[in-house]
Amino acid sequence: MIDTWLSKTKFKDMYEKFVRKIFLGKVSANQLTIIGLTFGLIGSFFIYFSSLLEDLQIFMIIMSVSIVSISFFFDTIDGSVARYEGPTTFGGILDIFCDRLVEISIIISLVASDSLNLIWAGMFSLAAIILCISMFLIVGGITKRDSAENTPKVITYQTGLMERSETFLFFLAMIILIPWRLILLWIFSGLVFTTAILRLIKARKLFKE
Repeated sequence: MIDTWLSKTKFKDMYEKFVRKIFLGKVSANQLTIIGLTFGLIGSFFIYFSSLLEDLQIFMIIMSVSIVSISFFFDTIDGSVARYEGPTTFGGILDIFCDRLVEISIIISLVASDSLNLIWAGMFSLAAIILCISMFLIVGGITKRDSAENTPKVITYQTGLMERSETFLFFLAMIILIPWRLILLWIFSGLVFTTAILRLIKARKLFKE
């Protein structure tokens, strides 16, 4: 929801100008995607080690938050650069692959920090992500196939209850609020599952025969 709202504000134009000035022509969208993936994986390791190194826990949490924030920052930049360069099919595939890999690695790291208590919430979160992205790809892919537009986008983007900004905020909260991780994971999985159901309802309206 936040992504959709921001895309309709002046902030988007300001942000696009910033990206064009700093990154365009200096680094490709795919390279930015890989950089974001690298930071995301490193951040997930810091999350896990924060539970092992109790004496350095605060430092590890600060590092986790910082590195994961950098990862999501690059994830927003790659799309902006791709729009100026001209999006490619492989670039779209790579972006989706890296986004899910970062999300999965962070959730696994969170669960591994207290596997006895977080295992079921973590499993449901991963299952909800699988269901949600499946609906996203299926509906988006069919919409692109049936669309008259001839664009290199992999799929037609679907808005939803839980988008990248909401996911990022939940991850930050789960990293910082250690005693609340169980509750936050359950809320996260419920919202992602709800997003999948809403996309199913939307699909019924779109493709009703």
